[in-house]
Amino acid sequence: MTPRRILVLQLARLGDLVQTWPLLRRLKAAWPEARLEFLCEAALAPLCDLGPPLEERHGLELAHLAALARRDAAAAVRRLAGRLKELRRFGYDLLVNLNLSRLTLLLTHGLGGPALGYRPLAGGREFGRPPWLAYVFALAHARRLNRLHVSDVFRHLAPAARKEPFPAAHPGPPAGEPWVGLVPGTRHPKRTWPVAAFARLLVTLADKTGARFLLLGTAAERPLGEALVQELPGLYRERVRNLMGTTGLTELADELQGLALLISGDTGSLHLAAALGVPCLGLFFGPAQAWETGPYGAGHLVLQAEPPCHPCREADPCPHPYCARLLSPELVARVAAARLAGGRPRENSLPPEVRLYETGRDVLGANLVQLGGRPPELADLAALAYRRTASGLLGLENGGPDPPDPPPSVKAALARLAQAAKGGNPAPSPAEAHFLAPLQAFRAEALRQGALQGLPDLWEELAASLEKDVAGHLEVLAG
Repeated sequence: MTPRRILVLQLARLGDLVQTWPLLRRLKAAWPEARLEFLCEAALAPLCDLGPPLEERHGLELAHLAALARRDAAAAVRRLAGRLKELRRFGYDLLVNLNLSRLTLLLTHGLGGPALGYRPLAGGREFGRPPWLAYVFALAHARRLNRLHVSDVFRHLAPAARKEPFPAAHPGPPAGEPWVGLVPGTRHPKRTWPVAAFARLLVTLADKTGARFLLLGTAAERPLGEALVQELPGLYRERVRNLMGTTGLTELADELQGLALLISGDTGSLHLAAALGVPCLGLFFGPAQAWETGPYGAGHLVLQAEPPCHPCREADPCPHPYCARLLSPELVARVAAARLAGGRPRENSLPPEVRLYETGRDVLGANLVQLGGRPPELADLAALAYRRTASGLLGLENGGPDPPDPPPSVKAALARLAQAAKGGNPAPSPAEAHFLAPLQAFRAEALRQGALQGLPDLWEELAASLEKDVAGHLEVLAG
């Protein structure tokens, strides 16, 4: 059935909204005659005007609704019911729910009709996942093995389109004195590079390139910008404009498009800049995993700290945090200066727990090409096996480049994992067995989805097929 009217529900943060744009492009390419509409947090609705064309956008005032619920839960329910009634009159014949939240599940259930993404089951009390999302959910049990960008997780919910644009970075910096954007704040301390490091980066990069700098962020983060400026020697302060907390979404977009480079952690500003084609350098460490949420598009750079504990969770206590310090200001300045000069940086002296990536594209979507750092290890090759299995699940050819020939010890470990995935011997070590956690998680989810959907045999068959596919890819990589 060709849908006539589609509603996409995305009630998460700024970065998640921007990372929905590739899905919107694919939906429009697959069904060009359909009316495409979007539901988001009301404060973010103006951002929709910068993305793919929509027939209509709808805002839901989440903060107001949450405050009302704390004061008067019945009034909040009535307000939500009224909003649902307004949306229901549009008669959507396809819904796309992108949030694993009770609110969007309730809205999707209340609107009725066919749904992609997280679907309501059991009268809206349970989440239904298609096999694609169940596989992504399983990979979350061993995030180090996840090589699927969230934009592509969303994008592959829609049918493949013959021609689909992919964001590309500008070919070079604007003429004249380069302006570099810095985003000192993130949504969590474990994702935030130290203010002193940003100050050293600014001084070093100014000396190398003569750049000027914009500080970008929210009003709540403005104290970070002020502290950064205070860290600078007097002459360098004249090279800085602190715009933190002074720009709305459209003004932020305008400022971003005048930059030669944006340097940021995993932030909404980073994702917006990448979507607008602004060259980006991402600083990723702690819970931030570039494969999952790095800048989406071609030609961006990411410095990724990858200690043995990476990626952690925001809630995990960290008695000796050091991963942010692995990305030294001098290293970041070298990489940024090379990109400002129009080159492709290659770092032969990276710390052993840091890698430099450039963003690219393959059959699955976003892919990272390593430009420097240690060679692929067991975790990287196991992750590639899961990525190639994801390609097969979608009916695509293998995603990801062929890796270099691994050393004998890694080949032996891959072979043990392959045998274990098929239920054979020899058994892997406890550390190696962790690499099979996604398969075990998928089987558990398959049992749950099979029971919810009344299709236990089909889900059991799919779980067995994926175990066989992962094992086969591991064997191929083992040679």
